[in-house]
Formats: sequence, structure tokens, C-alpha cells
Amino acid sequence: MRLPGPRSFAPRVALLVGVVVLVTSFLGAGWGWLRAQEALRRQLDLVLAADAEGLLRDYETYGLRGLADAAAVYARRGGPLRVLLLAPNGHPIAGRLPGAPARLRGFATLSPQEGESRLRALGAILPDGSNLIVATDLALVDRAATALAWTPPIAGGLAALLALVLGFLVARRLERRLAGISTAARAVMAGDLARRLPESGTGDEFDRLADTINAMLARIEALVAEVRQVTDDVAHDLRSPLSRLRQRLEAALARPRAAEADAAMLEGAVAELDQILATFAALLRIARTEAGAGREGFVPVDLSALVEGVAEVYGPVAEEAGRALRAEVAPGQAIPGSAALLRQAVANLLDNALGHGGGTVHVVLRPGPVLSVADEGPGVPPEERGRVLRRFYRLDRSRNTPGTGLGLALVAAVARLHGGQVTLGEGPGGRGLGVTLDLRGEAASSAPALPGAAPGS
Repeated sequence: MRLPGPRSFAPRVALLVGVVVLVTSFLGAGWGWLRAQEALRRQLDLVLAADAEGLLRDYETYGLRGLADAAAVYARRGGPLRVLLLAPNGHPIAGRLPGAPARLRGFATLSPQEGESRLRALGAILPDGSNLIVATDLALVDRAATALAWTPPIAGGLAALLALVLGFLVARRLERRLAGISTAARAVMAGDLARRLPESGTGDEFDRLADTINAMLARIEALVAEVRQVTDDVAHDLRSPLSRLRQRLEAALARPRAAEADAAMLEGAVAELDQILATFAALLRIARTEAGAGREGFVPVDLSALVEGVAEVYGPVAEEAGRALRAEVAPGQAIPGSAALLRQAVANLLDNALGHGGGTVHVVLRPGPVLSVADEGPGVPPEERGRVLRRFYRLDRSRNTPGTGLGLALVAAVARLHGGQVTLGEGPGGRGLGVTLDLRGEAASSAPALPGAAPGS
């Protein structure tokens, strides 16, 4: 696999991190060198003070001659400690110390001739005016401070190198994941709506993002398929009535004018056009509902009173059709929503039940709220229940029964608008069709309680 390019995000971040680490390391090295040198110098000053104190005790015990002998001994040893004893006039009495001043009191750093290392010196004035100078080489201090100072750059360099390596490894992994996502996205743009983003199975952020996008793609695929289906159904369901209307008008134009026959033909044409306009109105209502139009105008709706009102209106309709309508409504059920759309949904359910049902239609509103409308008719086969919620889908493929096939589609759209869902099952006793409108969504659960609401509603 090719290496990640210079425009890859991870290598650029790794390079930036490496540069920052190196710069910080060198800045830290300079600060560490100064701090280490200062600390080691303080320790060296303590050692010089202790050595000077020992020589001063020799002076107190043996006098100036004993101190001179001690200085001569240090000079013969050639160790790191150097001792110089100067007379009051600045002439050397014993010892040798290059670069020493004629008189020194306290600590000082001496710079001897070129090629020799610097010295740290401590001078003390004796009671007789002589000057005792004790010094030691600063090379050890400088080497130790330098060794300590190089530790941060070395560690920083290793960290920067590790950051670059990890950056390229991460970049390669990212490029593999993004290449799969890009390939799938191009396939979707080319028209393959069934294509999904690959997932690694690790459950990481990319998998969670891919899962979300895949769910979105599945929804888009379903919507596109639904639009295609609607287009086909519109062409199929509206072509027939328009063709019939054209044929009737052509036939009327071809025959001699007769007032009664023309009036009957025009009444039939108007009825046909009303049915077509009703179909378009239903489609527009479903489209607006699925687009969420009207959600901003939601108000608390007394669903119990709404269902009771619709049931009262449809009671006489059921009696005229030779059927019975039984309603059981829990009081005080309220949700925020659109009263007009909810009323239309309940009316569509009752229309569907009365149009296809048996002897009795059952309407039940339970706390939740959950509305169920069941009939005792032939029902809907289980494999068809998911399809009857689509626009224009009808069990009667020949379209001989009245209706447009939009009633349950509108109910499903109203349910989604109110945060609920529609499910289909069997009616009472395993017969007929039972349609459940479950409105216990997030929007429904946040509804304010109406006065007189039943406990638990």
C-alpha cells in the first residue's frame, strides 16, 4: 500500500507534534542546563567552603608556615583542589593557581589562559593580611550539566520519531477506512442506493458514524423507492379515470345535443373530477404531513374527546350500513398535536373498518395514549400488512372497489408526525383487521395533563 500523501491529516498532525516536541525539548534543554549548572555550582561552593574551613583550622593550629606546607602538599598532589597562599602584598607564598587575582575575598569564577578550563575559587583574608584562595575545576560541573541538558532533546527526538511513525500508521488506517467510505459514497451517487458504508466491527467512532449514515441511506432508499412507487401508482390510478372522462366527453360530443343526457354526462364528469381532485388533495396532505408541516403549531389536544366525537359521527353511518360501532374511550388522554390531522386519521381508520369490516367495529382508546380500531371482516394477510400503509396500495388489484388506497398511508404519516407509529394485526377473536395507532412517542409523553385526567393516563 502506498504511503500517505503530504496532504493526509494524520501525518501533518504527527509532523506538527514532532516539531513542537523537538522545539520544546531544546528549550527545556537550555533551561535545564542553566538550572543544572547552578545547582552543581552551589554544591561545588559548599565543597570549597568545607576545604577552606579545614585549611583555616590548620592555620589556627600551625600558623602561616603550616598553611604554606599544606598548600605545597596540594600543589604536589595535582588533584582537582588547588590552593594558593598569597602574601599581603600579593606575592605567592605557596601553591600555584593560574588566572588568580592579586587579592580575592568570597566566591569567584576564574578564567585562566586559553585551553585551560574555568575554575571556581573561594578567597579568605587571614588575620595577618595573607590571602588564602581555594579553587577547583569547573569542567566536571560543565560536563555534568551538559549531560543532563542533553537528556530532554534525546527523549524529545525519540518522542518525535515515535509520533511520526504512529502518525503514518494512523494515516494508513484512516486512508483505508476513508477509501471504503469514499467508494461506497461514489456508488450511492452513481445510483446504487443499496450500497452501504463498510464497518470494521470494532464499534469505534467510524463504525458508529457508518452505522448512522447507513441508517440514513436505508431511509433515503426507502423514500426513493416510495417516490417511484407513488409515481407509478399515480400514473396507474389517475390514467384510468382521466381516460374514462375523455371517452365520455368524446362520446357526448359525437352524439346530438340532448339537455337531459348532457346534464347526466356533465354530472358524471364532475363526480369523476371530484374523485381525482380528492386524490391529489390526499397526496398533498400526506406530503405536507411527512415533511413535518404544522408541527410548529402543535397545541394540547384532548384525544379522548376527539375520538368520542368522531365515533358519534360515524355511529349513524355504521347503523345505515347494517353494522355496529362500539367505542371504549379512556378519559383525559392528551397529546400535543394537530387536532385536524388526528381527527382525519381517526376518520380514515373508521372509514377503512366500515368499508371492509364485518358486523361490528371496535374503537378502543387506552392510556398511553394508544388507539385501536378493529373489525370483523376478511382482514389483511400478514405478508400484505406492511404494504397497505403505502400510497395507492390496495388488496383489490383490479381497483373495482371504491377508494384511492391513501387512507392508511395518511394515518401512518400522521402517526410519524406525532412521534408515533401504526401497526396492523388481527381483529377480535383472530378475525378481521386490527389497526393500532400508538402515540406514546417523545412528543406524546411530554404532553401536559388535561383537567380531570385519569390516574396513570
